[in-house]
Amino acid sequence: MNQGNLLELTKEWSEKLDHSYLPIQGPPGSGKSFTASRMIMHLILQGKKIGVTAMSHKVITALLEKVWRLAEEMNHPIRLIQKADGSMEVPWESVLEAKKLIDSVNRVNILAGTPFLWANEGLLGSVDYLVIDEAGQLSLIDTLACGQAARNLILLGDPQQLQQSQQGVHPDGTEVSALAHILQGQKTISEEQGIFLAKTWRMHPAICEFDSEQFYEGKLHAIPGLENQMICGNTRFGGSGLRFLPVSHQGNTSSSTEEVAEIIQLVTELCNGDVFIVDSKGKEKVLQPSDIKIISPYNAQVGLLQTALPQIQIGTVDKFQGQEAPVIIYSVATSSPEDAPRGMEFLYSPNRFNVAVSRAKALFILVASPSILEPDCKSPAQIKLANPFCRFGELATY
Repeated sequence: MNQGNLLELTKEWSEKLDHSYLPIQGPPGSGKSFTASRMIMHLILQGKKIGVTAMSHKVITALLEKVWRLAEEMNHPIRLIQKADGSMEVPWESVLEAKKLIDSVNRVNILAGTPFLWANEGLLGSVDYLVIDEAGQLSLIDTLACGQAARNLILLGDPQQLQQSQQGVHPDGTEVSALAHILQGQKTISEEQGIFLAKTWRMHPAICEFDSEQFYEGKLHAIPGLENQMICGNTRFGGSGLRFLPVSHQGNTSSSTEEVAEIIQLVTELCNGDVFIVDSKGKEKVLQPSDIKIISPYNAQVGLLQTALPQIQIGTVDKFQGQEAPVIIYSVATSSPEDAPRGMEFLYSPNRFNVAVSRAKALFILVASPSILEPDCKSPAQIKLANPFCRFGELATY
């Protein structure tokens, strides 16, 4: 099914909900916000009142901006109110107090705020639809608490990406996200359960094929044109796809000066002024420091890299969820699985590796000790954990 038909199907299914829910799984770069904004405007045009929530004000605001711009393009003004923290300037009404938002229910098209707001009894049954963005990060029990405010729920997100860390103790089974609860251990949502956005507008096909095979049951595909994305010029890393840069070291746990030194050379080589990026339309430009993002699973390694390369955006996997760059460098830091301070479950987390790889548009470079790709697994569970890294080692160019 092409994306246009999928968008129409999303509108149709959402409009037909009657005290029910619609899950929409949006893998990396699949246009989840594009789809959501158009669905929201479609429902508003049907006279529906919409609520929007997510775990952070930043995520909420990003979706509202897309809806706001779409309304302007359609020349259909909308009335929108958001309970936020006051840190961002927005063109719509923003309030600090829940009461002011609750008092505005009857005069606006969209109300927005974090999940705590929607559990307020003053919003009971207040909206026709509550759109939960990044629903893979919201626990089932919190989703149910928010649900009291709406007649229907739209769950946008991807359980294959990072989950929100849970605080407190919940009844068994409710600590998983609502989307994960619906999938029941499957990697992708079926056509009978909801909508799966099967096209990515971000990843080169060589990157997408690996990501799709390992995390999306082979269902995610790159749109035509992304095969043009590449790096060219005076560099060892010309071309596109998956690369492995082995760095031998021993005894490192959460930081590696050896990897830092190698990455400094790598960034210097890529930013020498004689290396170029080719985009999906075939347009070429000089590769700049802003075209590179460096990710590490450990804060200690992030700190070393930030000191060494202040001109580059560097952070943990969690920081870069939702972002992208032509070149992604992933520094593992740990010398071996046995040295990993939080164990194999953290180091080899499929969700974490999925997010890291899928930030890359043209080139993903894994910088790590060779031992990382050759783990000594002690159980079937550990084999399953390590499989994406081992498969990466088979596919990557050294």
